[in-house]
Amino acid sequence: MKKETAEWISIANEELIAAKHLIKLDLYRMVCYHCQQFVEKSIKAFLVEKDIEFYRTHNILDLKNMIISLGVEIPLTNEDAIFLNSIYRSRYPAGLGLLPYGEPDKKDAEKALDCANKIHDWLDKNLQ
Repeated sequence: MKKETAEWISIANEELIAAKHLIKLDLYRMVCYHCQQFVEKSIKAFLVEKDIEFYRTHNILDLKNMIISLGVEIPLTNEDAIFLNSIYRSRYPAGLGLLPYGEPDKKDAEKALDCANKIHDWLDKNLQ
């Protein structure tokens, strides 16, 4: 594994660890944010390992489509990617209108964690 890939994975894993701790504190907004960050950084780690250049983006759907264009399956539906994109801005107040579905709740946090866990398993399998 490339050193840069390992760095991306290390930073991504910190996001997932944070999310798993924050859900115990009912900090759903931050769980969602850290899960989005985990998924984004994990996909970027995969692209780095495969020598695929990518533009600076936080768009999970675009990153997912880059993976698919390589002929690689990824356990993230378009709906999941759109959901993660919608919560990226969860670090900002919901009143700003940046969260199309309002304040993230427990259900959202659990969904975000489920997406993150699927990507964690996928990355482990695909970077062996």
